[in-house]
Amino acid sequence: MSSGRGLERELVPVPATSRRNIHLIANPSAGRGKASRVARRLIRALGQRGVRFQQHTTRGRGHAEELAHQAVEQGADVVLVCGGDGTLHEAAQALAHSPTALAPLPAGRCNDFCRSLGPGLGPEQVAQAMQSGQSRVLDLARVNGRVYCTVGAVGFDAEVTRYVDQMRSPLWGKPAYIYAVLRVLSRYDFPEVRLTWDEGEYQGPILMAAVANTPTYGNAIRIAPEARADDGLLDVCLVRPAGFFRVVGLLPTVLKGQHAGLPEVSFLRTRRVSIESSRPVPMWADGEPVTNSPLCVQIEPGALRMLLPAG
Repeated sequence: MSSGRGLERELVPVPATSRRNIHLIANPSAGRGKASRVARRLIRALGQRGVRFQQHTTRGRGHAEELAHQAVEQGADVVLVCGGDGTLHEAAQALAHSPTALAPLPAGRCNDFCRSLGPGLGPEQVAQAMQSGQSRVLDLARVNGRVYCTVGAVGFDAEVTRYVDQMRSPLWGKPAYIYAVLRVLSRYDFPEVRLTWDEGEYQGPILMAAVANTPTYGNAIRIAPEARADDGLLDVCLVRPAGFFRVVGLLPTVLKGQHAGLPEVSFLRTRRVSIESSRPVPMWADGEPVTNSPLCVQIEPGALRMLLPAG
């Protein structure tokens, strides 16, 4: 149930003279206020380097997407985004297949897209990238007309993500997801689905299906450990139904990314996957509600230009 990997795309130095039109989009509510502090550090670091930019602050869900579209229309070379996966999700809608590069600064609850890029994405490093960064192109996944950066979840996992998004709790990151798993699992009704991909098909009930462009979600939960955002493929983790205590017992294994080989779990790689279900089921991606089934997900190789710190 696998396909060959694509060639890794190399980092290419970008001359500073090509980055004259820089926009900063900051989401002050990301990370429960963490983004405001991180953005201030970034602004200070940019000022110390003499980097000129236009600053924008989001006012609510959907505003980062609007601001990113405006930046592209104004000929932005780079859009700096300070926020979490949800803020990056919105910006990616405007930046996909555009000449404008994304320069992300992680400051949200989970930051799984930035985690897939490796270390070294602090405010000072991102500010320095405006002068001596490296260009890279990464894949995006597209489902029913919208792109996402990390993992699209269907079934139980989407319900858990929704619960975490809506709950008011001091819990953060993995503890919040574990708490949500226990609450949702006790009342979850497994949907019947038909899942079709490049080389096969599955029909029957599922606990969940995760369609991944990157390895992690939910703050470093390695649901698709081999996924890469530069290989031109989607990694799908399909989990068939299991009882309450079996799922609870599997949690530590899944959190460590060691669930390959479990009898309920299958992995596959594909360029395209469709999901039909007995009832409408939502897909959540990048921690955001995206669409409902039926779903058609496909990989879009090299859809997103990035500007990253050198080294």
